[in-house]
Amino acid sequence: MNRIISFWESLSSKKRGLLFVSAGMVCLAGCLILLIFTESIFSTVLLYFSLGFNIIGLYILMWIKDRRKKDDKK
Repeated sequence: MNRIISFWESLSSKKRGLLFVSAGMVCLAGCLILLIFTESIFSTVLLYFSLGFNIIGLYILMWIKDRRKKDDKK
């Protein structure tokens, strides 16, 4: 558990955002595969997870972009 926490703390904010977006994309792909090949309710759960991961990741990336613009003005 300490390895996971130290790994997470050592990541930059941009890498954390990209990690959330990539997790969202993986969940979205899994959702589409389940939706196409089965009629599983789990595909809906994966869709909600993918939306959550993508929103969090995009928020982090936009926050970094906004912070860089403010730093450039100083």
